[in-house]
Amino acid sequence: MTWQDIFNTILALIGCVGGAGIIIVAIVKFTSDKIAERLLKKYELKLNKELESFKSKLDNKLYVSKTRFDAEFNIYRQLSESTVLMVKEVSQLFPSFTRDSRTDINTYKEKYGLALDKVVIAQDLLSANAPFISKEVYDKFSELEKKCKDQLYAFTDFRLRPDAKEYIEECRDDYKGAYKKTAEINNDLNSLLEDLRTYLLSLDVM
Repeated sequence: MTWQDIFNTILALIGCVGGAGIIIVAIVKFTSDKIAERLLKKYELKLNKELESFKSKLDNKLYVSKTRFDAEFNIYRQLSESTVLMVKEVSQLFPSFTRDSRTDINTYKEKYGLALDKVVIAQDLLSANAPFISKEVYDKFSELEKKCKDQLYAFTDFRLRPDAKEYIEECRDDYKGAYKKTAEINNDLNSLLEDLRTYLLSLDVM
């Protein structure tokens, strides 16, 4: 075999391998493009799901600064405390779970004075913080305050006026209604506190 024969053989082999290489490269490129396209679609689908989940969480959360959160938390804590104490004392005017066996006017005046003090404190605190809370929350506190004041007025008629016994006989239904309102006030308080708890849990500090 001459060098020319060897050279021709090598060229033939290179030609064969080259043609096959081009086909192989083309197949690999086509296949990899398809795989990449499928992976990209799968990744985009995953990103879209995560984005929707994130949007849902954003919708259910109100993002606030730490300063605002601390301020709101402090306001609601003070309002809750004063309102709980108000309801506690007012509930003693017409107690739901114990019989009212008090008969002396001094005891009645003392109970009235305690309840009145708590109502005034709650009223002033609510008025002072009115600009910093939502109208919806303000209205709920205000309505509870009004019902407590109604109990004070009723107590004045049914316990403190000189002809209280006669007045009770004349207004028996209203007298019984005052005791029922005690339970109503306590239910309203529990509902208000639950609303506040839900609202505060919806906040997320940035």
